[in-house]
Amino acid sequence: MGKKLYDKKYCIKLAKRIVKQKKIKGMSISEVAWELFAHAYVFYSFRFVPAFLKKGFLMKRIYKSVSDGVDLTDNGDSLIRKIAYRMIWLLPAVPLK
Repeated sequence: MGKKLYDKKYCIKLAKRIVKQKKIKGMSISEVAWELFAHAYVFYSFRFVPAFLKKGFLMKRIYKSVSDGVDLTDNGDSLIRKIAYRMIWLLPAVPLK
């Protein structure tokens, strides 16, 4: 997971390029940016999850889902994921260091 995706301005810039080049259909620039950032946010924030929770099925599934990169699909993800991406976008980013 590239650290550049942890920067909202970079995500918007990349999303504009992706949409302009028609690499994705049925998603707005904002939706693409939200998804890009959400993947990076969860990936880099995972270090704050307590160790005992990281061992659970749900946390392992979440981490695997975000750590293998961003898989943009036409028309975006499920409604639940779209809502989650938007909510994560609204969260303040914690420093990576």
